[in-house]
Amino acid sequence: MLKAFWTWDPVSSGDYRAFDEPFAYANNRWFFDKSVWQKMFRTMSSCGFDAMVLANTHPFPFMIDMPAYPEAQVINEADLRAYQRMHHWIFETAIQYDIAPYLLFFNIYYPKPMLQARGISSEASSQVTDLALEYTNYCVRETLATYPELAGIFVDVSENISGQRAEFVQQAIVEALDAVRPDTTLYVRGWCAAPEDFISTIKRRSGRQVRYSVKYTYEHLVDANPDPMFSRWIDAAGGENVLAEFWISNFEPWTSFSYDTVEGILTILSDLDCAGFSILPLELYHWPRTSDTYFKYQFQRDLVWYSVWGGAGFDRLLNEGQPKWLLRNRNLLPGFQAGSRILELIALYYGGDKQNQWHPQFCSVRDYDTGRPRLFSVEDMLHLDDQPVFWGRNWWQEVTGDRVVHVSEHVESGTPPDAYGPEELIEELVDLAEQAVSAGEKGMRSASGEKELPAFARDAFCMGRLGEFYVQRIGAALAHARGNDAEAVEHMTRAVGLYKDIRSVDRSHRNAFRVVTGRCALICTWDDVVEALEAELADASKGSFNRGSRYPTGRLEGMP
Repeated sequence: MLKAFWTWDPVSSGDYRAFDEPFAYANNRWFFDKSVWQKMFRTMSSCGFDAMVLANTHPFPFMIDMPAYPEAQVINEADLRAYQRMHHWIFETAIQYDIAPYLLFFNIYYPKPMLQARGISSEASSQVTDLALEYTNYCVRETLATYPELAGIFVDVSENISGQRAEFVQQAIVEALDAVRPDTTLYVRGWCAAPEDFISTIKRRSGRQVRYSVKYTYEHLVDANPDPMFSRWIDAAGGENVLAEFWISNFEPWTSFSYDTVEGILTILSDLDCAGFSILPLELYHWPRTSDTYFKYQFQRDLVWYSVWGGAGFDRLLNEGQPKWLLRNRNLLPGFQAGSRILELIALYYGGDKQNQWHPQFCSVRDYDTGRPRLFSVEDMLHLDDQPVFWGRNWWQEVTGDRVVHVSEHVESGTPPDAYGPEELIEELVDLAEQAVSAGEKGMRSASGEKELPAFARDAFCMGRLGEFYVQRIGAALAHARGNDAEAVEHMTRAVGLYKDIRSVDRSHRNAFRVVTGRCALICTWDDVVEALEAELADASKGSFNRGSRYPTGRLEGMP
């Protein structure tokens, strides 16, 4: 079973649908620090990982010579040589640590200078044209010829390609791959389309296998059970050809203590005979650094997390007594894990679009048509069906098998005995929050001397407070739906106070958050969320319960 971790290559060929790459590129001095890479490879290898996915929207202008497309040049020749040497060194060093290097890229994409030189608009740049086929084929050929160290490539069949996705991959990428490096493994990220179309169209020479990287539960970690789309890919392609992909968007900026969930996932993947998995960092653009100033590197902060993913098993770590802080404070771990379960439950219950337009930790959502992130307001909770971004509102039922009932339906007709409604969610959140807050408070008071414990305890405490926050928010929505606005305002007032507790505990060691939403970055702080909550409360106190679009929770950077 392949066990791969993602590292985002901090370079940028443009600013259109480029996630947060321009910012990463502007702050990438660490990229040339070999000690960072050596520490990362050593740590991840010791955790049980055997592969790295170096990901970037369009890394080629930083990796290969492109005399056939001089207008695609992004940097000068001296800088290009430096990046080429570093990429070679990274791949070679990974192999020395028994970590197989893979390259992931998106398509269709042109560097910004190329768009300008050829007069191609950003919107038109995703069209399947002869230029797109020829340019992409050229980039793949040259990259594979230049970097024999690569074990394989991941190609993303971007959702912005309106049609002919599978045909494009076949002509532009598979044919280049088989011509230059037929030994190279190919993973296709086509999770956003019907698997049957890809399987019937994409073929390698001599019967070589095409494998697929498929998101397990879209872009949130919510349960050990997979999303139905993942199961559909397993049925169509066979488990041995499917690599499970994990995004953890509902946890950042915190770590995760979802050890039971992870062990359950690994058991299911083994039972399905899957090809393996790849996991993204808990904070995508802070990897390998961490926004928690107490820790220098994210992989050190999340050592237990990655060890569990690597197959060590939580109980085995405890029996071995490593790391020592874990053994000495094992009585706090159930509370820490309860905090992480809160993040899973809230993301799964409301669903959003199953992706990172919905950030439950910030009580924030980004609509498809407006762009700017906004508060998920109490009034919004009563109208999930008229918010296109909440198309995943039945996610609970799809993953767990239990029918889900939301606030408006519960108030109108109640929750059947065999269903999961707001009262059941409140009951579970109350129990989990009590455990998480108690463990967090004990951990923050501990004088045991472990440097790691206070930071982890802060995260668990904040997760617990977030659970209490949603108990009050759901209570406010129930009261408002029943016409008791005075009670709703009381719940909202308590919710604001609880969120201020999160801000007070957490902001001392973090700067503004830069989290992925769609293909751009959400920039926000705890203050942004508190201000939105206070504005909503002020309006509700005057009898006006408004939709969240009136309360922004940050700003966007980049082009979505």
